[in-house]
Amino acid sequence: MRIAVLGGGVSGLAAAWELGRRHEVTLFEARDRLGGNIHTEERDGFRIEWGPNGFLDNEPATLELVRALDLEPRLQRAREEAAIRYVFRKGKLRALPHKPPQFLTSDVLPLTGRLRALLEPWSRPAPERDESVREFAVRHLGRHAADILVDAFVTGIFAGDPARLSVRSAFPRLRALEQEHGSLLKGAKGRGFGPKGVLTSFDHGLQVLIDRLGERVDVRLKAPAETIERGDYDRVICTLPAAHAAQRTDGALAEHLASIPGAPLAVVALMFDKPVPADDAFGFLVPRDQGLRILGTLYDSSIFPHRAPDGARLFRVMMGGRRDPTLLDHDDDAILALALADLERVWGSVPPPAGHRIIRWPGGIAQYELGHADRIAAIDAATPDWLRLTGSSYRGVALNACVKEALSGLDS
Repeated sequence: MRIAVLGGGVSGLAAAWELGRRHEVTLFEARDRLGGNIHTEERDGFRIEWGPNGFLDNEPATLELVRALDLEPRLQRAREEAAIRYVFRKGKLRALPHKPPQFLTSDVLPLTGRLRALLEPWSRPAPERDESVREFAVRHLGRHAADILVDAFVTGIFAGDPARLSVRSAFPRLRALEQEHGSLLKGAKGRGFGPKGVLTSFDHGLQVLIDRLGERVDVRLKAPAETIERGDYDRVICTLPAAHAAQRTDGALAEHLASIPGAPLAVVALMFDKPVPADDAFGFLVPRDQGLRILGTLYDSSIFPHRAPDGARLFRVMMGGRRDPTLLDHDDDAILALALADLERVWGSVPPPAGHRIIRWPGGIAQYELGHADRIAAIDAATPDWLRLTGSSYRGVALNACVKEALSGLDS
């Protein structure tokens, strides 16, 4: 069987590699490099990720792929010492509690917000309609938790608007906790609130995975797909973002694909060779109502060793998102100034960076907004049997979700 794979991100590479073990597969990528949103840049001794920082080690599909590619010895887990996460509220960084008992004494929420959240086991039943993430959070935890904790959580994953995102599609595990236990607190008992698994990368960043997959796949770079058609191939696997796929097809399928929006994002990498007033931590997130333009900051050189030279530090500031789409209209100097001004409000002072790098993602992160499940059903119904659509636009934006989805049902 001859198969064409469109798009050289991790979804396309994983699918092409797996199918290539038993079929004739060619991958077409429009750019001059592979990886899509994944790219590791080596710059003056710093190792800068353009996109995701790693993946959680709780997804078997990703770990099995790593083993099959003989990359397990190169895995690198995030430092335990940098596990603490903060939320910026009322001019101060406040540590997120790791377990339910710590929530009572944490100042991440005002006292009234903490007391309201404790009533979560007696939440109203879920409505039958598609419910937004914010509605879900208010119903379970109250307005304070929804507008501080959940808002920050959604910002960190989707750079999105909790009032627009569908909890059913964006956070299916929260829905599953409610359905299985009747309560989020009961479901989290003994497991904590934080993400399950340990953030994991490779000794030279995620580029290691991309490069190894690229070595095992028949790749055509600078080969954009003008249209999505079967041509001389038995099957086509399209991993392009939905908006790009919509431009290359027509009819009902194009209409449904174009209805999946994205959140534009800017990543501002800051390199410091002088002391910075920031703890040895994972980073912080910023709820929308705190008046900052930055969405959050990852303390990259604290999370992973060797991301910065000895004595230096590397941070990545996230900006833009669904609720600040015009951020990318600014030039690089303006974006840098905005980032540094906000960091001064968070840390108190910021020395001049030794260097910086600004990465722009106009398409950004796919948004699973209200009605997303219906849109996916309509896309599935309009997709011809020779075409398979996969990637971050549909059933998961994280690297793990992309790999799992790309590798599932390939021969069906």
